[in-house]
Amino acid sequence: MTIDDLIQSFLNAADGVFIVDSEQRIVYWNAAAQQLLGYSHADAVGRDCWDLLECCGSDSAVQTAHNRRAVAAALAGIPVSSYDTCVRTQTGKPRWINLSMITLMTSQNPETWLAVVLFRDATQNKLNEQFVARVLEAVERLRERDVVTLPPVAPLPPPGGRLTRREYEILGLLARGQSTRAIAATLSVSPPTVRNHIQSILTKLHVHSRLEAVAYAVEHGLISGV
Repeated sequence: MTIDDLIQSFLNAADGVFIVDSEQRIVYWNAAAQQLLGYSHADAVGRDCWDLLECCGSDSAVQTAHNRRAVAAALAGIPVSSYDTCVRTQTGKPRWINLSMITLMTSQNPETWLAVVLFRDATQNKLNEQFVARVLEAVERLRERDVVTLPPVAPLPPPGGRLTRREYEILGLLARGQSTRAIAATLSVSPPTVRNHIQSILTKLHVHSRLEAVAYAVEHGLISGV
């Protein structure tokens, strides 16, 4: 297989792909990259890759510096582990992408080597990670308290109706990480009764899991002391 054949195989990949030269300027840009980020081949080719793919967030300068170092390493033939970074699409929308980099040794001269950057949308995975991190942080704060103080009336009513006092109690215990059996023992009721209350909580909050219920409660002030 020739270098041209190899490049074409990368460009035909389902992942977004761009290839940069020793100055980190884009020399190839595939259709999947356009679909993910909005830039056409004509928009991208010839541009500095990290000027085109502007990083976003409060640490954008740090992200950009890391991205440049990663591409420089790939151009030098140094393996680069895949990682996530946040860039702006052509319309300015932030999008998390997961990057992998491969060195393309086009000759014996390292100055002519290229770096192949493959990327795919990682936005939903990143949002899921952030969601879980917020919930775990909230649960940890609740665990540090000896008592969870429950308000008599929720500051913001749940979308499907107000929770009962017992449901508030169970929601607070869920936030402390207690299992169904542990909640039943704490409240001196049976596990099936606890499960029925939990199902009622999920229905009233319009969520699908205990984790989502705790996150909703924390974000909407249904549990005090968080």
